[in-house]
Amino acid sequence: MEQDSGRKRENSVVRPSPTNNNGGAISNSQVEKSRAPVDGSTSNTRTTTPEPEINHRGEDILADTQEQVYGIQSQKNQQFADSPPRDDRLFPANPSTATERHSRPNTALEPPVTKGTLSELDVNKIVHNPKLRHDINFDPDLHFRPNLDGDKGRRKTQKANHFWETMRNQLREYIMNRDQFEAHLGDTEWSLPATLKAIKGILETLVPQRDRASVEETFNVDLLMQQFRKGVADLVKLANWLSQLLKCHCAPMRDDWVDEMVMQLSNGDRNGDVVMLVAGMQNLLGVLEAMKLDVANHQIRCLRPLLIEDTVHFEQKFFMKKIACRRVDVARAHAWYKTASSLPDIVPLDASMRSQGNTWDFMKALVKLTLPTSSQQDVPHTFLFDEERLTKLRGDLLDLINLEICMHLYCSLEAQTRQDTRYVRDDTPNMSYTSSPVDRSLSPVDSSMLSSPTIPLPHHFNGRAKSLSQERGHFIRTLTGRQVWVPNVDEDQILSSATSSPRSSPSSTASTPESYPETPFYLSAPASDSTSQARTCFQAILASVSSTDKWKTLSPSIALEILRLTNTPLTRLPHFESHLAFHISNNQSRLYGEAETRVLSQLFPILQKLVAQYTPLTSLQIFEAATGPKNLPGNANVQTAGAKEEVTEVATRIAHIAILHWRVWAPLAYLVDPDAEEEADSSNTRAASMP
Repeated sequence: MEQDSGRKRENSVVRPSPTNNNGGAISNSQVEKSRAPVDGSTSNTRTTTPEPEINHRGEDILADTQEQVYGIQSQKNQQFADSPPRDDRLFPANPSTATERHSRPNTALEPPVTKGTLSELDVNKIVHNPKLRHDINFDPDLHFRPNLDGDKGRRKTQKANHFWETMRNQLREYIMNRDQFEAHLGDTEWSLPATLKAIKGILETLVPQRDRASVEETFNVDLLMQQFRKGVADLVKLANWLSQLLKCHCAPMRDDWVDEMVMQLSNGDRNGDVVMLVAGMQNLLGVLEAMKLDVANHQIRCLRPLLIEDTVHFEQKFFMKKIACRRVDVARAHAWYKTASSLPDIVPLDASMRSQGNTWDFMKALVKLTLPTSSQQDVPHTFLFDEERLTKLRGDLLDLINLEICMHLYCSLEAQTRQDTRYVRDDTPNMSYTSSPVDRSLSPVDSSMLSSPTIPLPHHFNGRAKSLSQERGHFIRTLTGRQVWVPNVDEDQILSSATSSPRSSPSSTASTPESYPETPFYLSAPASDSTSQARTCFQAILASVSSTDKWKTLSPSIALEILRLTNTPLTRLPHFESHLAFHISNNQSRLYGEAETRVLSQLFPILQKLVAQYTPLTSLQIFEAATGPKNLPGNANVQTAGAKEEVTEVATRIAHIAILHWRVWAPLAYLVDPDAEEEADSSNTRAASMP
């Protein structure tokens, strides 16, 4: 399949009426305007199933929808490597349900692509697909593609291969002895007429009304099978007719594919080559599938603004029905939100955030939920449609924290290396030389080691009066409630600290058997080309592996790269490998906790600005702001710009998910008490039943 052809309800309850988010429901006339010029989509009748008791997993929310044959894919570039497949889902599937679905007997032999399998690409199915309508808010490149991923995709591929192999065998048997083949087959339909019927059904959905009479006349399956039995079927003529019809309605990029199909059918017919004939049939179905995907993706592009503006209204109607049927556990979601008010603020709140107390409490709770340290925490049922995005955010935050640890250790070794190069052994006899105080050795033990003069810096002459607390720093509080001291250091002090002696530089003790003089986190990223190069090298190493434990796998490689970049003797590599491996992804490590605090202290100020910016906007305006290009200040250095861009990208995704989620669920779960409502409903019911 070519790259451009990627494919990947309403009872009322006693709750606040869902507000229409600037647009209201989508009308039928708006849907009709989005249809492609080839109008052939058909409507579908939806059936209802008995509602189960309250569901705590999430797999039953979409149980009444058809199992998807086509997936949704994005070509959007990510800051970090794509998250690898994960075995632990936020909402684990019910094993019994999955087993029942996969164990259903399916003895009918049908082509891999039919009008039925393509029906989910119809515009009516797109408009009523809640997961698709939610995902379209976050991805400007969202499009349908063949769903060939995982076990389901492998089974689909195996089923298709089995069908085409069966067709080849049946055609050979038919050519060798037609009477015996038909007697053995009986009334069972074989693969050739089934394929021809599938092709005709798909053609009728793709061509406009004016061409359907031609399809009915030329592609008459019963007549074609009679001609085939008598040996007078002209497949060359049929292939040329198909070529003219398809090229009139498909994109020009499909023309080569159509020509290949014509060549295979023509050569197979002339030479009696069964393999070539089946290959032509296979390509014909492939072209028709790609054309249907093109139509569906065109409809998504046309409907996108309407679907995005109607997101809050549509999802509230959809979930109100699920809540009434007890398929969504809003009680746990409400309890989760109530705990958010007790979370501390990492950074001081702006005035605009103080006026949005409920919203900001939710933001803090969502950030805490996406932290890698919260991986064992239960995720509220209300985030079912955002499962993949939360998993990706958690992986990207882990990357940011581990990169902060790597940069911290790199800068510590870099500072130590610079310190070691400042000492030069002087073998010249000291005769009439009178040493000045700046030339004296650091200690009597190292009488032959001379330190370089200490040049006064501008801050030494700074006469501004500062209080002791302002001069030293301040405390910040983490989401877990722990206070962390962050010293206040001027820029010139940061640059000078890299060349200060180890006795005057701040240091800390590592949590592993061997200790290294460490640079505090507020000194971990001096603006220089070397730090930018180091960060780029670490990210390039990470991009080389996409496994679930990539940090564990690549920790030795990163340790070697740190020693190489800092010119540290490789004899220290074994100890440094264990030192780095201990802190990476280890939430029990002190270094990990400080790195997490550092990342959050960068994340929350950006998140505050984004929330204030997005709150007054419509859903479509938020989509355009969150998915559009980001521009950093032109005077930002490379290292600062790279790190800030990574944090900003994560903060933007969190803000976008949070604002949309809050608009849908605040009046349904978070700002109402489900238990109190149930008690009120029960009281009203009892009162109504009394005489």
